Amino acid sequence: MSAEKKVLINLLAIARYEHTPEYPIQFMTKGKLFMDSDHKAILEYTESQQDEETGEITNALITLSMEKNRVTMTRKGEYSNTMVFMPEQRFEGTYHTPFGNMDMAVFSRGVHCSIGERKGSVHLKYQLDIQGAYASTNELHLEYTTDGDEAQ
Repeated sequence: MSAEKKVLINLLAIARYEHTPEYPIQFMTKGKLFMDSDHKAILEYTESQQDEETGEITNALITLSMEKNRVTMTRKGEYSNTMVFMPEQRFEGTYHTPFGNMDMAVFSRGVHCSIGERKGSVHLKYQLDIQGAYASTNELHLEYTTDGDEAQ
């Protein structure tokens, strides 16, 4: 695994629920990138979200393990889970919340990665099921670039 590189991350996530308008979230943040010799990468960043009712801010550590046709996303925090994305594959797991655990599944409809030491991107399209029922259709578009201090 290579040395840690600081990166800037631009992320757009879109959730589409039945009978409601789509719900986009876009933000920029700093993160860390680790590369290995097999063209695999690990990207880490912190995601902050504000509860619309209480105004409370929660943080989660997001880790993306990326390779050509597989992305594993791990969320650690008050709400945590692991999701594996592979083209046209279903992954089942558990969504851990302060209110209890829920069964969840993702069905990947698109998985595209471009992995580089200076820049890269991840594009995911997937269906999310919670407790065996359709919850939403989602897209994640993430681009990273090496922080300007380290660019040569």
